Amino acid sequence: MTDRSNLIPCSLTINGRRIDAEVPPGETLLEMLRERLGLRGTRKNCEQGECGACTVLLDGQAINSCLILAASVDGHEVTTIEGLQRDGELDPIQEAFAAANASQCGFCTSGMIMASRALLTGTPNPDRDEVSTALEGNYCRCTGYQAILEAVAAGSSTPAADSSRHSRNHVTGETLYLDDMRFPGMLYGVLVHTPVGRALIREVDSGHAMEVPGVVRVFTAADFSDSGVPRFGPLVADQPILADDVTRYQGEPVAMVVGESEQAARAGAAAVRVVYEELPAIVTRDQALSGDLIHEPASRPEAQQRWTDSNVMAEWVFDLGDPEELDHLGASAALVVENTYEAPFTHHFFMEPYGTICIPDGNTIRVLTPVQHPFVLRRVLAMTLGLAEDDVRVEATDSGGGFGGKGYAKIEPVTAACSRLLGRPLKVTQTAEESFLTGQREASHIRVRTGFSAEGDITFQEIDADFLIGAYTDISPAVVSKTALYGGAPYRVPCARIRGRGLFTTTAPTTAFRGFGASHMNMAVEGQMNVAAHRLGIDPIALRLRNMRKHGEEIVPGDTPVDSDWPGLLGRLAVEAEWGAPRRDGVGRGVAFGMKANAAATSSTARVHLGPDGNAIAYVGTTEMGQGQRDGMRIIVGEALGLPRESVTVIMGDTGVVPFDSWTASSRSTVFMGNALQGACGDIKRQLAAFARSHFSAAAGDVLMSQGTVALGSDSVPLRQLLRAYSPDGVTGEGTFAAPRDPGHPLGGPSAFYEVVATAVELHIDRETGQVVLDTVTHGTDAGTLINRDLALRQDEGGIVMGQSLTLSEQLVYDTSGTLANGSSLDYRIATIGDLAGSTAGFFQENGDGPGPNGARGLGEGGILAIGPAICGAILDLTGLHLTRIPITPERLWGALSGQREPVDLEGSLP
Repeated sequence: MTDRSNLIPCSLTINGRRIDAEVPPGETLLEMLRERLGLRGTRKNCEQGECGACTVLLDGQAINSCLILAASVDGHEVTTIEGLQRDGELDPIQEAFAAANASQCGFCTSGMIMASRALLTGTPNPDRDEVSTALEGNYCRCTGYQAILEAVAAGSSTPAADSSRHSRNHVTGETLYLDDMRFPGMLYGVLVHTPVGRALIREVDSGHAMEVPGVVRVFTAADFSDSGVPRFGPLVADQPILADDVTRYQGEPVAMVVGESEQAARAGAAAVRVVYEELPAIVTRDQALSGDLIHEPASRPEAQQRWTDSNVMAEWVFDLGDPEELDHLGASAALVVENTYEAPFTHHFFMEPYGTICIPDGNTIRVLTPVQHPFVLRRVLAMTLGLAEDDVRVEATDSGGGFGGKGYAKIEPVTAACSRLLGRPLKVTQTAEESFLTGQREASHIRVRTGFSAEGDITFQEIDADFLIGAYTDISPAVVSKTALYGGAPYRVPCARIRGRGLFTTTAPTTAFRGFGASHMNMAVEGQMNVAAHRLGIDPIALRLRNMRKHGEEIVPGDTPVDSDWPGLLGRLAVEAEWGAPRRDGVGRGVAFGMKANAAATSSTARVHLGPDGNAIAYVGTTEMGQGQRDGMRIIVGEALGLPRESVTVIMGDTGVVPFDSWTASSRSTVFMGNALQGACGDIKRQLAAFARSHFSAAAGDVLMSQGTVALGSDSVPLRQLLRAYSPDGVTGEGTFAAPRDPGHPLGGPSAFYEVVATAVELHIDRETGQVVLDTVTHGTDAGTLINRDLALRQDEGGIVMGQSLTLSEQLVYDTSGTLANGSSLDYRIATIGDLAGSTAGFFQENGDGPGPNGARGLGEGGILAIGPAICGAILDLTGLHLTRIPITPERLWGALSGQREPVDLEGSLP
């Protein structure tokens, strides 16, 4: 029973309606809005007043509702995103956001709109600086902010919005994310972990936790001792759902506290006493290469048996040409450039923290989660729980950002296992700080030695790449092997040896991240080109064009050759960026090329049902995480069946309803699922054409469906008439697209296509602070053929700003105990709207040579690939400093500049 003695009376107006309530002293306005009033369009993320997702208006002023106590708003007026509409009409700023496609995942959009509305109310025509100042406290990880700037600039008037359907749900706050969902009888879980990175677990005492009102149960490894603690992983099952004897990273759970409310579960988790003995942390490359083993040799999976006496997860070596010639080529080269490039652990910083809801029903289980790869998760959960795959149903909810971080199982296995023992729905939603401890991007240490002739031809290359992968395997074998295999691209290298190695560390398991390792390697390879151009006195674009592979040239023996015009893309960048113009005083210019191979040996199946009313439903395993696939697929189906996109509905990511899809990653969905959808639509048209020829005696010929009419040769039939005659239930078609498998290929098969980009920047440096200021960014992408130009542009803008942020500010900092020192939105620095370049221009190369619908190729990850080395090249151009360690924080750059009396050795790295 609720203790009412300390409740505080509170009367306020919310969205024009008077609310009288009694609230606990510690309840925030955010909690009141979401939990008491059901106004969940106000989003919960950092709960530190830093990210802006929870922004509402208090008496017309933008405030962070997570920092305001509900009792303190007594007598005031609050407006949330749900209150902006008037008589069913969107507010002009909502219309502007929708029209500009200023949302991708949409999680930050409510807060952005509320902050923008506050600005526009007082300043109807703000300039760029005023917009930046007003929104600098609102984070967005997806969009790159450019669309948001454009939306606010148009926000004082109502534009004619031709926006995507999901964008309109975003701007009204109607999109449902995992934490917005409730189910009857649902319990809440909170995971318990130790405060250090590595420890022997002596005891987990749950006695005090069970005394907390509302706590139902505390699970530990002992609850699974009969058959052993279940383990999981997408490639090898080496990660326990709960640590049984040792923790190998700070966030590793040792217990799950379950309560009738999240508050009770959190109070119970705080009362769990863990007795442990701290063990030495292993967080650096040198520590990983020491003799202190993180995993006992007997526990290592069969695929890793060669390396059980070390912390090496696995190693791959690829040779091009004759490696015996490397020493000779090194001695005869006119220039040898040797550097070591380092990148730290980083966080995906998706705005929606990890969460899942598991609903058991006898021997089956339903799992709702914002996962990118529902069929992979289904397989992993079935293996972990000892179930048949058909007994596990995964429903991928709309994701508030992912960037690879939500690709594979994280908290779902432990939640599913505990929910089955309880026999009740169980929800686990992490805080943003807990998500920092759950997954991250790998750190890298890449030594590159490259030879050049006096004319600038690459003569050889040696690459030795170590990736720190965290405590468990996850998807790291695919990241490391793929990065190493394509390390020699995109330039001709007659002789090369490339080694890639994954090293275990006592940090959170690393997982897929936008770029999938290619951004690490691209920073190194492009950095070598920057140095060579500088030292040989050759223009950086000219040097690249001299060595760049052309259409049809082999990259890796037995793999897909160059499948588009790479030199043409770089040449157009030179024109668009006005590269030939003289460099301005005090401004550095840099350029880089980026290349990433697509996922190998995957397949997608689509099912499309065309109803008797002439509306279509597409069923796809692809998930929506802000990349716009839902709307892109509506376009593909609409064009194939001659329907307006409004007549197409897309059902996504529910393994109980949709056919199989390998995954939503690697920029593959437009090609793979797009082709599968075209195949399904082709199946429909073949069925209707055959029926029309027999039923209506129509002339033979290709079926043409357009504007509600079906034409066969010179005859035509209204689509609805044909459908009614064919079947009262409509017609269903299926299509599949698969990449070939090759057991002899290191990755299981060749790349279906290559994603390539080129980026040029101009920047200046504040010498007193070391701050890098981007003046212009010009970016080009080879799209093959665009399906949706506006959404494609927004994807690139987001990738560019993410890459900029990784280059200039982002890093996870671990102390000597393996404890994360900056795992919060307050302490981890991502780019804000104030960090945008003075101007950003993007273009697309469309030669129609991609393998997807109408010659399309995938895009979305590419924006991240080239911005980093372009920035480093511009700093080199301006200062003579070749920086090989990111992030290039103001402190680091200022220190390097302060000690510089003359251009430093270009083979040195920033300390």
